Amino acid sequence: MESRPSFLIPAMPLITRTKQGAANFGPWENVVRVLILVWFMLYTLNAIPDVHPLVGRIAAKVNYWISYFFVFEYILRVLCAKPRKAYIFSGMGILDFIVCVPFLGMFFGLDWQILYSLRIVRVLAIFKLARFNETAASFKKAFYLIRDEFFLFFSVILFMLYVTSLGIYIAEHEAQPEKFRSFFDALWFAVETLSTVGYGDLVPITPMGRIFTGVIMFIAVSIIAISTGLITSAFSRVWQQENVFAHRRKRSADKTAADAGGEEGEAK
Repeated sequence: MESRPSFLIPAMPLITRTKQGAANFGPWENVVRVLILVWFMLYTLNAIPDVHPLVGRIAAKVNYWISYFFVFEYILRVLCAKPRKAYIFSGMGILDFIVCVPFLGMFFGLDWQILYSLRIVRVLAIFKLARFNETAASFKKAFYLIRDEFFLFFSVILFMLYVTSLGIYIAEHEAQPEKFRSFFDALWFAVETLSTVGYGDLVPITPMGRIFTGVIMFIAVSIIAISTGLITSAFSRVWQQENVFAHRRKRSADKTAADAGGEEGEAK
């Protein structure tokens, strides 16, 4: 007797794999999407001070159980992936693990101060939605095209952060010991300057510090311009390739349809 598919269970394999071997839960991936969005909505409620205490307690409880689900999801993806290392060390695998870290730390009894600091990484859960967005594939292709230039550029940025931090510390520490107390305060100033943000909480007042900062500002503008050019160039190349491939597929499909029509005409 032929069995009929149940209305509650999709008539397709529950778990499939992508070309890279990562697990795909088919229509059940929609559950993951919904839970990610619910998780952020509930966190937003917790950030509103006038919310009713009962609503806050319910939101905290639901968030707790969704955290359980994310850990279960990560373990299931690891077990179903082939090869497993490919998923574990992939971008999405690392992201899934990082999102689980605060909950796992709480489970294993980490100090509350450490757990409070780790709460910020939960915000990264929003990037789990990139798994379900085809646009994320374009980002991956673009990064792959400029991977060598990116790592070189990233090394230059790290070098500039170190040089700027050390230079401004030497120039300003004696004049402003309460603000430039250590290398890490100077590092914060370097991040502000090289990113061209400049919050204004740390300002050089010595002539040497101002001259040094002025030179770094011009270098920072160049860094932003170069990074923008690299990213724009990579995306342009990706979109051009996708358009070429789409055009070739269309031509191939049209040719196949024309050949099929010609064969039917000859048969008649």
